[in-house]
Amino acid sequence: MRRARRRRRTFLLVLTALLVVGAVLRPLPTELLAPSGGTEIVDRNGVRLAYRGAPERAPGQPLELHAFGDELVRATLAAEDHRFYGHPGIDPIGSARAAWHNARASRVVEGGSTITQQLARNLVPRGPGLRGKVGEAVLALRLEAWLPKDRILAEYLSRVYYGNAAIGADAAARLYFDRPPRALSLAQAATLAAIPRRPADLDPLRFPLRVRAARDGVLRRLAARGLADDARVEEALAEPLTLRSPAPVGEAPHLVRRVFTPVPRIRTTLDLRLQHAAEDAVRDVLADIAPHRAHHAAVIVVHNPTREVLAYVGSGDWQAADGQVDGVLAPRSPGSALKPFLYGLAVEEGATLADLVDDSPGTWTTTHGSWHPENYDEGSAGPVTLRSALARSLNVPAVRLAEQVGVADLHRRLVGLGLTTLDERPAHYGLSLALGGAEVRLDELAAAYATFASAGRWRPLRYTLDAPRTPPVRVQSPAAAFLVADALDDPDARAPAFGRDSVLEPAFPMAAKTGTSTGWRDNWAIGVTPAVTVAVWVGNFDGSPMTDISGVTGAGPILARVMATAMEGRPVESFEAPATLARRAICPLSGLARGPACPATRDEWLSTTVTRPSCDWHGADGLRVPASLSAWAGRAGLPVRAGPGTVSVTAPQNGATFWLDPARAPDDQAIPLIATAPPGGVAVWAVDGVEVATGPAPYTARWVPAAGDHQLTVTVDGVRSAPVRIWVGGGP
Repeated sequence: MRRARRRRRTFLLVLTALLVVGAVLRPLPTELLAPSGGTEIVDRNGVRLAYRGAPERAPGQPLELHAFGDELVRATLAAEDHRFYGHPGIDPIGSARAAWHNARASRVVEGGSTITQQLARNLVPRGPGLRGKVGEAVLALRLEAWLPKDRILAEYLSRVYYGNAAIGADAAARLYFDRPPRALSLAQAATLAAIPRRPADLDPLRFPLRVRAARDGVLRRLAARGLADDARVEEALAEPLTLRSPAPVGEAPHLVRRVFTPVPRIRTTLDLRLQHAAEDAVRDVLADIAPHRAHHAAVIVVHNPTREVLAYVGSGDWQAADGQVDGVLAPRSPGSALKPFLYGLAVEEGATLADLVDDSPGTWTTTHGSWHPENYDEGSAGPVTLRSALARSLNVPAVRLAEQVGVADLHRRLVGLGLTTLDERPAHYGLSLALGGAEVRLDELAAAYATFASAGRWRPLRYTLDAPRTPPVRVQSPAAAFLVADALDDPDARAPAFGRDSVLEPAFPMAAKTGTSTGWRDNWAIGVTPAVTVAVWVGNFDGSPMTDISGVTGAGPILARVMATAMEGRPVESFEAPATLARRAICPLSGLARGPACPATRDEWLSTTVTRPSCDWHGADGLRVPASLSAWAGRAGLPVRAGPGTVSVTAPQNGATFWLDPARAPDDQAIPLIATAPPGGVAVWAVDGVEVATGPAPYTARWVPAAGDHQLTVTVDGVRSAPVRIWVGGGP
């Protein structure tokens, strides 16, 4: 029995070996090594955007290795397969070494494929699983059996992808260095040899420092393997990259680079007419704002129902020294552009746009000391509705709202909206996340904003018509998505901050939001209609600040022009409210349901299932505000009849903690003191029993603190408040 099993195994092994040998010895199809064809990239209407050919040879022309030059051949062997001339197409030593290194790193850090195997994969795409690997190995052995080594290497160099739509070493050498491959220096040859392993990550036009490090690694391998002498390698290591300034590469070069794969035809989602309009808007507006030191801009236009990208501008000028950087992909600080998602989250947790939020100055303690966020205009509006706070992009209310909903929940929502750059823990960002204390990408921000036009459903963007359609994922409730869009499309609510005739007010409904990062380094403008989303970034790729320019004056004019073109020929539509909301009359001052004594009224979208309390601020005998708002009412000059009650300290709150910054002047770190008491009296403020300030209503003062524990009280007309204890840390 055992002898029979052994004979059967031997027979199967011999049969398998004969089949492999037969497959290897089978002649190669004549068409297999035909010159690779070019790639045509077209817009959604079939209009050509670009064409990428394979220029090494014409059909029927023999391919010679010497055409690529000795430097590139040696550099390629050092980078990819230094035992190329000694193995039969498969290198067991290299495969074992790669497997060992990958196992130690718990990830793929090294490939074990030979140049012959890579050529086989290029000629016939590998199938999935073990069967695909075996097929690739057999084809590699067939290539080795029927072709000389030099021909295999030449075929590889003529077909390998070097990024930026450059197929083959000839195209890459002319793109990056403006010369044929045989004229490359040793350093330039090593640069090209480093790219094919990771052409997206090692893009010389976008990541020159990263590419130079990879080039230097190839140069050192050349020396270590005796393929170049040490003196020449040292000279090459000192050579700069010497990249040429690339010429225009057809239409929409940033998008073409993003979608390119070596296939005969790529049908993009781009609308070339709209693309040209976006490019014109970027060029014209950048010329207008050049005195503000703004040199680049990026634009993306998305068709909301399909998430197809209709226009894609990566920079202000592709031919500029840094124009190949793609501003659509570059992470930048969004300023206030993340606020709408915070308000949407608050609505989902039970808030309404009629609720009040305090815009009075506040102080928050962080790991870096006290934080005093201010509004863009450095003013404060007191209690405002959430609608007004969002439409006017007020900073202090956003911080208070983030404190209520929680930074962890806000971070989770932003990640759920596809913002992949928020890869730190929520505590790393803190409350500043509400004001843009993170970096985001323009394309991902546009996809997130498109949810406001899609009842809260998110889908990834599509750049080619043949890309698979991804089912939508609900990340916001329909009510939250609509209410945020409605607030951002409210000219009355926006007017106090942006005026009545700004670029954010087109002739059709549009939810609009701007953002300006700290130090004038970035500004943004995003517009959403039911049909399209337009997102714009303006700034400098080197991070240098602009001067005195905001989202509404920098990115805003580009948004206005591009959106107007994108909406041409489309029906004018409004955002559709879900059936769970209805218009209700409210008091503009209190945000409560309008009462019989309210002197004014305004409609607001509210839940159809929740009854809002009637306004009790207005009565026959005047205005009655909550005790906590009497100080604001006094500053605003409103008639106040405070309700009966004791004197109390409104700010700072009991148990508050403050940090002193030794680098700032003491007077700049004074703590605001606010009290609630019946009007008409005089307040006497005391800290640790020592009088520090006095004054009439509205009972506010400022106190310059010293480090330590303190007890604070206020006395009005002989009535003293309960003590408030605070702690002050830091200081000199």
